[in-house]
Amino acid sequence: MEGVCVREMDQPLITFVMPCYNSADFMARGIESVLAVTECAPYPCEVILINDGSKDDTSAIAHKYASLFDYVQAIDQDNANWGGVVNHGISLARGTYFKVIDSDDYFDGLALYRVIEALGRTVEAGEAPDLLVTNYVYDHLGSNSQRVMQYRSFFPAGRVFSWPEMGKPLGQDKFIMIHAAWYKTAILRESGVKLPEGISYTDGLLLLHPMPYVKTLYYLNIEPYHYIIGREGQSVEIDVVKKHIDEQLTVTRLAIGDIDYAPLYEKEPNCAMLMTGYVSCMMSVSTLHLFMINTPESLQKNRELWAYLIEKNPTLYGNVKWSWAGRANRRTRLGRFVARCGYALAQRIYKFA
Repeated sequence: MEGVCVREMDQPLITFVMPCYNSADFMARGIESVLAVTECAPYPCEVILINDGSKDDTSAIAHKYASLFDYVQAIDQDNANWGGVVNHGISLARGTYFKVIDSDDYFDGLALYRVIEALGRTVEAGEAPDLLVTNYVYDHLGSNSQRVMQYRSFFPAGRVFSWPEMGKPLGQDKFIMIHAAWYKTAILRESGVKLPEGISYTDGLLLLHPMPYVKTLYYLNIEPYHYIIGREGQSVEIDVVKKHIDEQLTVTRLAIGDIDYAPLYEKEPNCAMLMTGYVSCMMSVSTLHLFMINTPESLQKNRELWAYLIEKNPTLYGNVKWSWAGRANRRTRLGRFVARCGYALAQRIYKFA
């Protein structure tokens, strides 16, 4: 892929960070989906490819792209998992906005161009939002199907707005995913977000921790991000989550203890509810996978997790207990069976694993 446009680099509009671990077989698609747009986008961007201690040709591929494009960096580091890569990326980012693209995912070109165009205009107008939200696509390899996750019922589209302008508070099960979030880099740094290293499932902390610092938002009703599901060995596969359930529980506990929700509900109820929805999702994932493991130890871990939520963050618990997570947290064998069946049905419909 050769460059077409030559531009003098000022501050990049967006820093794209790609965590790469043994990604040689599939990383090119995601990289080129960014480069195809940023080469001639109306505002400059930068791309940082971080090789997280890979054992294959990931490093060589990353450095090849860096040698061809002056706004692409290739960095090698010792393995620190996704959180360690993101921490490193935030420390290096020069862009006004920060976006992670996983090495097996990719962007739709036209939609990404519209994101760059819209964000650039807000920066030029002095109205740059703290958080841009876009839709995204579940792109399932096994069934060769796609499902759009959209948020037009949550947010006013095509303009900068504040939390109160969303109207009445959202329900307990409404949330966005990290694939939908484009944070201003300054907000990430102001929040002091630092992800745990050496464990998986830390993306929720990148989404949640900075959110109380957000004052202004912007929603584009488009689908730039394609989240690939169905690749063998992915961290979201049910068997993989079960194997690493203690890491999932660690991250869920960190999310529960991160902030006091009582003052946030008073100050910004829509922000609090959006965050509650995501914590509810984390609780559902933890609880249902513990139910699927279905040993005395796993059931005890679930009881301990809910007890921790009640003790550590009672305001948060008061809302989570009415969510799907609370409904799934059944005490009887039959109740747990029904919860597992409900999860299997939802997975079949939404294909999120």
